[in-house]
Amino acid sequence: MERRGSRHIEIRMSQSPPSLNRRKFLQATIVSSTVLGTTSTATASQSHGSSHYTLEQDGKCIPIEPLSKGLPVKKFYDFRTPFTHPSSFRYASFGTTNLQQKNTSILFLYEGPKGLSLVVVHDKKGVGSGGAVTFRITNLPADGDIAVKDDKYPLQTNYDQWNLSKYRNSDGKKVATLEASWAHGKKRTDGMAYRGLGDDFEFTINPEFNQKAILSNDTHGEIKRWEVLSGDINNPTRTKLNMNKPVTILSGSCQPKTTTQQTTKTTQTTQTKTSSNQATTTEKQATKSTNNNQSVFGQLWNDVSSAFHSIESFFTSLF
Repeated sequence: MERRGSRHIEIRMSQSPPSLNRRKFLQATIVSSTVLGTTSTATASQSHGSSHYTLEQDGKCIPIEPLSKGLPVKKFYDFRTPFTHPSSFRYASFGTTNLQQKNTSILFLYEGPKGLSLVVVHDKKGVGSGGAVTFRITNLPADGDIAVKDDKYPLQTNYDQWNLSKYRNSDGKKVATLEASWAHGKKRTDGMAYRGLGDDFEFTINPEFNQKAILSNDTHGEIKRWEVLSGDINNPTRTKLNMNKPVTILSGSCQPKTTTQQTTKTTQTTQTKTSSNQATTTEKQATKSTNNNQSVFGQLWNDVSSAFHSIESFFTSLF
């Protein structure tokens, strides 16, 4: 973000009458206050501007804005089983019902009072067919943790697998890898929330849906679509993702890419034009020089011819 330099206002007192000095001083003071006030407001606006996040997949960059409801992510997700309070035999997320889509896996960033989270929800409560999904998420911030596990309940019918490991990468930075595998029946959901992304992150999700998922034999349903959500929690923007390609989610805006071929082509064209112009200039200079030489010799020849005719006329008049 660019910083605006401070504006300096210099007030000079002239040797004019006192009443005029006072009037000018008051005018300058008013202008100074207005300008400084405007600068302060602009600076405050910049310092409290919205953060920018992006999702990249297969060479495409998608700007995304976190969803928010003012609740901690666990309460917002509202996962219910017979062992929770409130309870339900749906084994599903009740807080994200309005965001859920039938036979669709959604993901989004969620901004809560305890920080930024990655939220994932598979299928739609009450109408979905069920399905199997495996996500392997690498390079997660190690300070974060799994705030919601959908499913998490103490029965043998819970087949879901969770493996979270934290370590230091080759750069010495502490990161985490999460591998989660879900299998859910019809009219239920699966998913998770990883809270504690912080302000600077770049992690990658490697997806496996349906038959590619680890627990594909434990369900008969099918996930048919993958989406990322952004913006208004009541009416978010939905962008379809490729179910067979990894995605990278990071802090920061989409950056314009420069095309080397175009740059090279432009440079070559400029060089060609420059060489052509130089050649044309040289040719013109040579032509001008030749014409100048011809002009000098022509003048000299005319002078010699004139002198010869004068001598010839002189001797003719003698004889």
